[in-house]
Amino acid sequence: MASLFFFFCQLLLSLGRSFVAGADQVPAMFVFGDSLIDPGNNNQLLTLAKANFRPHGIDFQEGTTGRFCNGGTVADHLGKLFFYILGYQGKRIPMDEQLQNFNATIEELSTMLLDKTQDHIRRSLFLLAPGSNDYINNYLLPLSKRRSKYTPEAFANLLIQQFGRQLKVRQKNSPLLLDNYDKARNSKPFCFGKCQDLYDLGARKFVIANISPIGCIPNQLTAQDSDTGACVESVNLMASHYNRKLKEMVDQYNAQLKESTFLYWDAFSFGINVIQNYANYGNHLNPLKYITKDVKSLMFTKASLVIHDEGFKSQNTACCGGGKWKGQIICLPVLSPCQNRSEYVFWDPYHPTDAFNVIASKDLYQGNLQASFPRNVQQLVQS
Repeated sequence: MASLFFFFCQLLLSLGRSFVAGADQVPAMFVFGDSLIDPGNNNQLLTLAKANFRPHGIDFQEGTTGRFCNGGTVADHLGKLFFYILGYQGKRIPMDEQLQNFNATIEELSTMLLDKTQDHIRRSLFLLAPGSNDYINNYLLPLSKRRSKYTPEAFANLLIQQFGRQLKVRQKNSPLLLDNYDKARNSKPFCFGKCQDLYDLGARKFVIANISPIGCIPNQLTAQDSDTGACVESVNLMASHYNRKLKEMVDQYNAQLKESTFLYWDAFSFGINVIQNYANYGNHLNPLKYITKDVKSLMFTKASLVIHDEGFKSQNTACCGGGKWKGQIICLPVLSPCQNRSEYVFWDPYHPTDAFNVIASKDLYQGNLQASFPRNVQQLVQS
């Protein structure tokens, strides 16, 4: 169950300068996820899953970078709401190895930040969005061994157990059992060199995204031979099994790890709402049109904000792809993308458009993700 690991951060000390208003909200943002938020880590890997060619990046300020999108990912747009110029590094590796790499990253930071490293990590934002590829590129494949071995409920349990272990403490029979909680509570709040999970590595501000409605993506509409373009409920039900268990785990961590905050983003409900009411989602801004090319200035200009007055016009057909619903063939250089990309929910058979990602990032940053404080990312980073 490999997934992508990458991080982007803006270190105040390493640049030795002040930032524009808003940048002091969070010193860094570390992102763990899959191709939905990949900035181009697959470029140097021996894999067919690449996006380092046109028309990917056709609307991105820096051009084609390896993002599976016509523009920016949710992480890109969320970072821009902090007024950050984003830089990336990482590769596709198992999550446990990702933690080892992040452990090494903290050691490197400590050489720059010295005794300020712990505070830097504690105040940083950790965005995690795993799970989708475990279904799309594993469990849902026609000849998947996982599917013959595990029921949907059992597979969801397997993923939650693994993810929970990587977030915090080892688990026994139940994916919700924090058997090392007392030990963790009494241990040092920060370490590097031997820690095995993000909490022990110092992370305290988490945003956990659940699996989006993968039964609605063009790839699954094609795979399940949908005639109407309606979401495949059996696939969405699998995602719902995982999402329910993930929410239970997040709630338990919030109750037991008082010094940390785990903010749960219901990407599934958000995606369903956009897809079902796609025509109502207009007036979305495209921040990629106002980031300056002068990276040294670390400033933004809003002079060229683009506002789309009309909502989406296509909620189930990809802008770039081939076959039914354009979900059978991935976006390739020989294929011409749609011209009106801001009117499409999906960019290719698997990934949303820049326009969708703009709306999603605004929901993360300013929406009501939960009833209690912090309600959104903006409140989380300021807490």
